[in-house]
Amino acid sequence: MRVGILSDAHGNIAGLEKCVRFLARQHVSRYLFLGDAIGYFPHDQAVCALLASIPVVMVEGNNEAMLSGILPMTDAMREIIRPPDAGEPHIRKWLHLCKAVGPRRLLTIDGKRLYLVHAGLEDPYTGRMDKAAAAALKDCDAILAGHTHRPEVTYLEDGKLLLNPGSCGYPRDNGAWLSVAVLETQDLSASVYRIPNVVDEKT
Repeated sequence: MRVGILSDAHGNIAGLEKCVRFLARQHVSRYLFLGDAIGYFPHDQAVCALLASIPVVMVEGNNEAMLSGILPMTDAMREIIRPPDAGEPHIRKWLHLCKAVGPRRLLTIDGKRLYLVHAGLEDPYTGRMDKAAAAALKDCDAILAGHTHRPEVTYLEDGKLLLNPGSCGYPRDNGAWLSVAVLETQDLSASVYRIPNVVDEKT
């Protein structure tokens, strides 16, 4: 199965729409979202509505966790994230779904065990992926993580895939290029694609 992987939309509906259109052209059969639909950019409602309509299999990001009261929200983060109206129905439903799932889950597709986590294995909300911890994690064939806003594809010595799709809303390695990933579950081959972060350009 061909799977489209997204992460860290952060309220950028134009970026998310471009990335979803791109993945649809790659004929993906399923979408995974690795957290942080909201925060930073102003279109959280539209982002949550689009993700729900695809639909995606998701995990909870640190921004969702802050808005749900699971993680503390400092004044500095409040200024950066600019919390949306959590009472808006699309956002309220999204936060409820994310809270029910949490920041990590195990998903099996085509017999391959995919471990989805927003950030790191030891700190699933705000940590970083540690290769030693990833190598020690048993009973999974691939670990899919977001949070860094930087794409990465790595294969460990045991063949385990570590995949970060980067950000479909707020890339930090190169702000001009959004990123998504496509995973072929049969052989665990993965590719990262960069998409121009230009609102008025057709992709």
